[in-house]
Amino acid sequence: MATAHSAHTRDGRPDWAPRFLAAYASSGNVKHSAMAAGIDRDAAYRRRQRDPEFAQAWAQAEQDAVDTLEAEARRRALATSDQLIIFLLKSLRPSVYRERTVVRVDVRREAERIAAKDGLDPDELIAEANRILADAQP
Repeated sequence: MATAHSAHTRDGRPDWAPRFLAAYASSGNVKHSAMAAGIDRDAAYRRRQRDPEFAQAWAQAEQDAVDTLEAEARRRALATSDQLIIFLLKSLRPSVYRERTVVRVDVRREAERIAAKDGLDPDELIAEANRILADAQP
């Protein structure tokens, strides 16, 4: 079986994989990469499914394309876009820059509201909720 790094296929024709992978690493676009390699995009997907080495090279090319895109986003952010800077910071350091939502629930009040509506004892409702939570813990 031809691999991502073979010079020729079994039938002696030049292997299209290196051209496809180079184009994909720079564009991140399967259709354009297939056109650059002179193949149908379905041929690339079929090969990725049956050739583990090609699939691995495809994944690396995809990461290369994302790295290129990320570098361009960073360049543009630093040059012209506060919004893009914020987006990049949120994605690269979510522990510091992600948006946080704090939800506080008064369990006693909610249990009393539900219990009154359904004719239940709020303490039993809270106890059952605690049992369910305890069972859900790994």
